[in-house]
Amino acid sequence: MTPPLPEALRTVLERAALRPLRQIASLQHEPGRMALLSLEAAGLYLDLTRSPVDRHDWSTLLAFARDSRLLERRQAMQAGETINVTEQRKVWHPLLRADAASLATWPGSAAQVQMRDHAWQGVQATLHQMRRFAGQVLGGGLISDVVHIGIGGSYLGPELALGALVGAHAPPGRPRVHFLANVDPLAWDRLAPALDAQKTLFIMASKTWTTQETSLNARAVRDWQQAQGLEPEQIAARWAGVTARPDLAMGAGLPAGQIFGFEDWVGGRYSLWSSIGLPIMLGAGIEAFDALLAGARAMDQHFFSAPPEHNAPVMLALLSLWHQWHLGSQTEVVVPYARGLARLPAFLQQLQMESNGKRVDIDGQPLPVNGSPVIWGEPGTDAQHSFFQSLHQGLQIQPIDFVLVAGQPDDERARALQANALAQIEALSLGRPGSDAHRDNPGNRPALVVVLPHLDARSLGALLALYEHKTAALGWLLNLNSFDQFGVELGKQMAGEFLPLLARNAGAPSSDLSPATRALLLRLRRAGGA
Repeated sequence: MTPPLPEALRTVLERAALRPLRQIASLQHEPGRMALLSLEAAGLYLDLTRSPVDRHDWSTLLAFARDSRLLERRQAMQAGETINVTEQRKVWHPLLRADAASLATWPGSAAQVQMRDHAWQGVQATLHQMRRFAGQVLGGGLISDVVHIGIGGSYLGPELALGALVGAHAPPGRPRVHFLANVDPLAWDRLAPALDAQKTLFIMASKTWTTQETSLNARAVRDWQQAQGLEPEQIAARWAGVTARPDLAMGAGLPAGQIFGFEDWVGGRYSLWSSIGLPIMLGAGIEAFDALLAGARAMDQHFFSAPPEHNAPVMLALLSLWHQWHLGSQTEVVVPYARGLARLPAFLQQLQMESNGKRVDIDGQPLPVNGSPVIWGEPGTDAQHSFFQSLHQGLQIQPIDFVLVAGQPDDERARALQANALAQIEALSLGRPGSDAHRDNPGNRPALVVVLPHLDARSLGALLALYEHKTAALGWLLNLNSFDQFGVELGKQMAGEFLPLLARNAGAPSSDLSPATRALLLRLRRAGGA
């Protein structure tokens, strides 16, 4: 049976259900709207005025935020309390980018402060090790390529960051960085011919050091190194490990100085700030990685100190809920108008859907509403020529986050990029009547805007931390745990069970399997090696 709703949540849901759909065009003239729904945070500018929420709705949402345990849990995160209750872990990824000055403002008892300071010293020691290693690699001139082997959170963040900060071509003096994530043999087969075995550094990134896809790809790479004539000591020298299990990495033969650890409270989708970010440091430079941390730290300070009505992540979380409840939207579209942010939608897919794609709250009770909308998108202007038709005239209203970069070159193409972004924002939110039904654009599609001053490391760090905290705030508003992912774990476990059954010489599949699964398994096995 669905549990009774908390009073504040019930009030918001009832208000959303009873309110007529407000027209964004008319709300644009609401007095004080810009002051109410736009702000600057950590160097970013957010314009949230193009949402069908009036000041009375917004007041109700803010009351809900204050009545929830959001502020309490925000403080518990800083204090190092075990807020990931299902896995009995702290949630301390902001500690990865804290400096001594910001850390001094965090709350906590004397014992919590002592524990936190000890953990922060460990983070600083790992950063020092990373900087020293990166300096050796970048200064030695012997490494032309770096291949980062990981999957999910162990590679999406670094891939996004390097796409934004470096692009397709490595700057002079820095190695090219490649990512090997998919276990499909084609991924490695296409990458290998471009590499010189003598000049390539491989990084294996796995929190447990046992991730199946990562381990299989690493094994294929070692076989290739041997085939290229490298001796065992040469192979070992060309590997680094990033893991929460440095003991297993050392047991695999990696040099101790090339193993970079992190703690088990670092979740994969929150890990690019840890040693998982080593390829960012190698590809974009040590200073760029430090600036990335600084940008995230600035957003942390904003999130931890600003009240809900002036708190960018909390505001985004509240509007996400309102759009689901009031509009019935089940997805959120992310469209960055910057080619360097092409992987942002994929990064946010994992961040938000793996965090909040849950059926029950912290107490194991069924959620009264969906915990996470489906996140999807592509860069503009490409996306305008594919799915934007449905966004403009489709039956279902999908809220859209537009991510813009203000600091563009004085180039007609850059101006065209920004002109297209402004046009889409205006057309989606305000619409325009057509001469007939086919040409009518109703508008009233929520268009939220986030503006970066430049596409640089500091702004990128602030942007990613903004969405990290939005995700946590959304989970806290619904009393769910954003920091476990047991649905992912089940798939990993079952893949391990199926792997031996796909060998050509395996015995008959178990009768416990469904007829459809047995038939599919046998078909795949017969076709193997064809």
